[in-house]
Amino acid sequence: MNILYTNSEFLLSQRKRCSLNSKMGGNLSSDLKSSKYRKREIVDLRKMEIDKLPPTIGALLCKELLLAENDLTTLPEEIGKLSNVQVLDVSKNRITSIPLEIEELSHMVSLTELDLKVNPPLSYVPSLANLRQLKKLSIRNLQISHLPMGVGLLSELQELDMRDNPQLKEVPYDIGTLINLQRLDLFGNNMRIIPREIGNLINLQSLDLRQNQLLIDNIPQELGRLVNLKKLSLSGNRLVALPAEVCTLTNLKELECANNQLQALPNEIGQLVALTKVNFSANKLTTLPASIGDLVELQLADFKSNEIADLPETLGGWKNVTKIDLSHNMLTELPWELGQLEGTLTILDVGHNPLTIPPNPIVIKGTEAIVQWLKKNEKEGRKGKVSGLEIQQDDDKKK
Repeated sequence: MNILYTNSEFLLSQRKRCSLNSKMGGNLSSDLKSSKYRKREIVDLRKMEIDKLPPTIGALLCKELLLAENDLTTLPEEIGKLSNVQVLDVSKNRITSIPLEIEELSHMVSLTELDLKVNPPLSYVPSLANLRQLKKLSIRNLQISHLPMGVGLLSELQELDMRDNPQLKEVPYDIGTLINLQRLDLFGNNMRIIPREIGNLINLQSLDLRQNQLLIDNIPQELGRLVNLKKLSLSGNRLVALPAEVCTLTNLKELECANNQLQALPNEIGQLVALTKVNFSANKLTTLPASIGDLVELQLADFKSNEIADLPETLGGWKNVTKIDLSHNMLTELPWELGQLEGTLTILDVGHNPLTIPPNPIVIKGTEAIVQWLKKNEKEGRKGKVSGLEIQQDDDKKK
């Protein structure tokens, strides 16, 4: 395979002369017609300060055309004639519009990846109905207020990135036709409602709903049909409770629901036995259900910045956990069972809690000291029901 990649030295020498407005800008037009570029399978023109593409771009026979991080404000109609192109990346430019002549993109029948992300001036994306082979589509950080027409016809689509479009306040119902979708990113779109048809996306593995305006009543029951979901992100919404449907997603490995208004977690959360990472930071939790100890595969647990005053003894069941963040809560005691996690737990952050068990001189020594202290003093602490300070004083006397 012949691949054209610009190395760092070539890139530095070419940046100042790749713009067609520059003195030597005409070189790009002639180069695109020559075999130097024309017959390459990958044409990489990223970070070249190109502000305009010549019509000769339509003569390329490449499979990948990479134009990211330039100064393009528009695309020539000839780019729509690239019938061999499978990957087109025009991300991180300043594209304001796409010419009417290439709206249908009817000749780009081989296209499997289209990356338009981070073109903030772009408010309209043409119909994509003809791109039936498309597997990855990124329309992140534009100014669109609705999805491009024809997205519902892209039955081969596996990844759809629509994050950071604050004017995109809803997702059309026909998204439910994308049955092969595996990753859906809806971060930062000011959405208030998730359509029921999302339940049709049975192959979805990652769903990002962070930084929207979702209420508990606006998350449909059909979410529970996403049986293959492995990562669900709900942080930064307006949820006062964890949707009941979430606790039926037994294949979940990562669950994020930080920066909401949760006051409690349901007992059913213990059903999510495949979880390896949870983040419930910055909510209003006051305790954790005993069933949370059933999450035996958990490795990372973040509960910082809540109002938790009591922890269940079942946390000793987290035999695989390596990091627990309980900082900025209202804990006065840690459960003795955390001492059973010696050897696996490497980070235990309990800062900014009014702890007496363990006492502060132990807490400030860090994770290892805390875990060892809990393990060493568990029997005496349970028996005598004495404060952490008294146990510490007894230890000092023995020395």
